[in-house]
Parts: sequence; structure tokens; C-alpha cells
Amino acid sequence: MAPKGGKGGGKKAPAIVIDGVDTSEMTREKLEQFTLKVKEELDKEREERNYFQLERDKIRTFWEITRQQLEEAKAELRNRERATEEAQEENEALLETEKQKIKHLKYEQQAAAAALRAENLVALKAAKEEHTEQELELLNDKRALRQEMREKMLAAQDELRRAKLIHAEELSKTRAEFEERARQIEDKAEKKLHETKVELAVKHRTEIAEVEERKNKQLSELIAHHERAFSDLKNYYNDITLNNLGLISSLKQQMEEMQKVKERAEKIARDAVAEAKGLREPLEAAIVDNKELKRQMSNYDRDKAALAAKTKQLASLEEQFEVLKWEYEVLQVRFDRILAERDELKARFSKAVLEVQQRASLKTALLEAKLKNFEGRDLGPREIHDLIKLKDTQVEDLRYEAARLRKAHDDLLATYEAKLAKLGVPIEELGFKPLKAVAVAGITPVIGQGPAGLVTKDQV
Repeated sequence: MAPKGGKGGGKKAPAIVIDGVDTSEMTREKLEQFTLKVKEELDKEREERNYFQLERDKIRTFWEITRQQLEEAKAELRNRERATEEAQEENEALLETEKQKIKHLKYEQQAAAAALRAENLVALKAAKEEHTEQELELLNDKRALRQEMREKMLAAQDELRRAKLIHAEELSKTRAEFEERARQIEDKAEKKLHETKVELAVKHRTEIAEVEERKNKQLSELIAHHERAFSDLKNYYNDITLNNLGLISSLKQQMEEMQKVKERAEKIARDAVAEAKGLREPLEAAIVDNKELKRQMSNYDRDKAALAAKTKQLASLEEQFEVLKWEYEVLQVRFDRILAERDELKARFSKAVLEVQQRASLKTALLEAKLKNFEGRDLGPREIHDLIKLKDTQVEDLRYEAARLRKAHDDLLATYEAKLAKLGVPIEELGFKPLKAVAVAGITPVIGQGPAGLVTKDQV
């Protein structure tokens, strides 16, 4: 129905403002969208109100439980204080009884000490007299031993002089025998060398003559064979030219065979010449050996002096080897001891790290359990702030413990490396790679960020 005209027809409807938005000028679609939006916000506010009411109820319940636990803890504390007072009274009574017992024991001890002192004086006097007699006997024995030692020393000096004389005689005999043997060896070597030269020369001449004879015989046979072959060839050639041209190929084959025979003869001659040269080489080697033997005999005295010097040097080196062997054993013992200390330090450090990890894991488990309990409760801002502060304190405690362990580890490692450097053992020969940081319960290790003034008790 259309609006009526009149005086009121020109007036505007009052503006409706919702959440700061003027709805008087909105169309129907915008009003519907705005209505849906306002309805969603209303539902959201109702859900948040219900959620906060539930959280408030949870916090109140948690506060009641905590207050009850506090009352129980106070009651337990009072009971423990009462038990402590009773135990202290019992300890005082027991202490008084023990003091009386100590007085009686001190009196008995003084009496026993006086009696023992008197007995000791008598025993000391008797022991002193006996000691004086023993001292006189020992002085007499000492004088007798000195006389006996003097006689033995004189006898030992005489024996030493006789041994030196015998040794000098044996040494001169040995030297003479050795020189005689050296001369005999030299004579035998020269004689053998001369015989070898003669035998080689005779053998060489004989073999050369035999080779020349074989060569001449083979040459004469070859010449006769060639002459016969040439005459036969001439006859064959005449026959071939007169009768049959087919014999030419046969003659050619015979010529090739004769050429092969000739080549074999020349090869035999070359082998004979090479064999003669091979016999000349042993003769030259024997001459060289003779010169070498003469040179060795001329250097005999020098080698003998060098042998004596080398013997002395060997004795000195053996002494040095014994000293070095003893030093090596000492160093080995010290190195084994240091390795044992290293293993002990590693075990102690691993044990400390394991304890910290266990404590940190326990604290983490407790915190996770508390967080699970708190997740279903409605905490206010103050309670949340206190809980976060408690967590930060626990995290700082864990970090401080980790820093203390890192500092202890670094101190132990520095001390160990200093000992190794003092003993001359390279750090590369440790057999393991030293740790530089420790990860404890998920805490990121940062080297060098521990407390500056922290000093470990385990430092060697």
C-alpha cells in the first residue's frame, strides 16, 4: 500500500546504527548480509563466553586442589618438625651417656698407659744393654770383615794380573795364527788363479784348434760338394739342353738345397767363432777376480782396523739402545697411566652427562604432565604468567647445569692435552676426537657461553 501524502510525507525515518554502521540506507540484500554477519558474531561471542566460564570453573577447581595440597604439606611439615625435636632430644640424651662412657674409658686408658710406661722403661733398659753388647760384637765382626776383604782384594788383583798375562799371550798367538792363515789363503788364491789361467788358456787354444779344424773340414767338404755339384750341374745342363727342358726345375731345387747347405755351414762357422769369444770372457773374468783378490788382501789391515772400530761402535750403540729401551719403557708406563686417566675422566664425564640428561628428562616429563593437566583448565593471565615464569626458571637451571658440565669438560680436556704435550705425545695420537659441546635434554649446546667464573671441582 502506497504511503499517504500529507504533512508528514516529507520527513525522514530515524537512522538506525548497529556497530557503527548506518542501516537506514542499506538495501535488502545488504541488510540480510549484515544480519548474517551480526548473527555469526553473536554466536561466536556466546561460544567464547561459554568457553571462558568453563575455564573459570577449571581454575577454581585447580585452586581448591592446590589449597588442599598446601594444607596437607603444612601438616606433614609440622609432623616432621615434631619428629625432629623428639630425635634431637634422644640424641642429646645419648650424647650425655656417651660422654660418661668416654670419661671412664679415658681413666682406664691413663691407668693402662702408666703401667705400660713402667714396663717399657724396664724393657728399654734391658734392650739398651743388649744393644751395647751387640754393637761390640758387630764392631769385632766389622774389623774381621775388613781384614778378610783386604786379603780377598789382594788375591783378586793377583788373579787379575795373571789373567791379563794369559790373555796377552793368547791374543798374540791368535794374531799370529790369523796372519798365518791369511798368508796361506793368499798363497792358495794366487796358486788357484795361476792354475785357472793355465787351464783356461790350454782349453781356449784346444777349443780354437778344434773349431778351426771343424771349420776347415766343413769348408773342404763344402768345396768338394760344390765342385761335384758343379760338374753334375754342367752334365745336367748339357742333358737338359739336349734332351729334356723339364729337368731345369729339378736342378733349381738342388741349387736351393746347396744354398741351404752353404748357409748352414756359414752358421756353424759363426757359432764356432762366437763360442771362441765366449771362452775368452771367462778368462777375462778370472783375471779380474785375481786383481780383486789382490786388492782385498792389500785392504786386509785396513778392514781389520775398521772391524775393531765398528766393534767398539756396536758396543756403544748397544749401550745407547739399552738406555733408549729403558726410556721407552718408562714413557710407555707413563703413557698407559695417562690413557687410564683419560678413560677415567671420560667415564666420569659420561656419567655426569647421563645424570644431567636423566634429571632433565625427568623434569621434562613432569612439565609435560603438568602441561597436560593444565591444557584442560581455564587459566587466567596471572596464572599463565606464573606458569611461564616457572618454566623459564627451570630452563635457565638446565642451561646453567649444561654450561657447568661443558666448563668441567673443557677444563679436563685442557689438563689432559697439557699432560700429553709435556710428555711429548702428539694430540693426533689420542685415538678419539674430544667433544667440544654437550647436548642435554634438547638444549642446543653453545661452546664458550658458560659462566665465566665457573671452576670445576674435578680439575686435575
